[in-house]
Amino acid sequence: MWWSDDEWEALAAAEQCGMCADAHFLANEHSGLIATTDTSYVRLARNQHHAGYSLVILREHVVDMAELPPDQLSKFWGDAQRAARVIDAVFRSKKIDYLVMGHRMPHVHCHLLPQHAVDDPLRNVNIADGPTFLSSEEFDSAIAALQRAWESSEPPDR
Repeated sequence: MWWSDDEWEALAAAEQCGMCADAHFLANEHSGLIATTDTSYVRLARNQHHAGYSLVILREHVVDMAELPPDQLSKFWGDAQRAARVIDAVFRSKKIDYLVMGHRMPHVHCHLLPQHAVDDPLRNVNIADGPTFLSSEEFDSAIAALQRAWESSEPPDR
């Protein structure tokens, strides 16, 4: 059964949004900051069961992509595309899957889940695989590599 109207209203409220609360931090419980754009925060997930697993999080609290004006939607997907190119440059994935859900965390965001040669291409994607946590040094090294790749990458044409 779907959330009650009261539960959904509470989940969707900007004042209680976990992403609004900590997506801008350099590090939080779930991820580390790779880059910030005018539109998005790009973050490396702490669960690295799929090496390079990252998120692109809209800076503004919006619950559904259907609410975004075309220009903002284009900028968000441009950030996702740039993030994917950076992830691929660092982690050499075979394919990156883009997952947009938001029924448990109603804030526009996209999971970028790299698929690698060791992954089963016939298995359903599960962001909860693992979890596989890197050491602090390995995680910080991955963030630094992604930040360097981001800085040397070209932003999408807007």
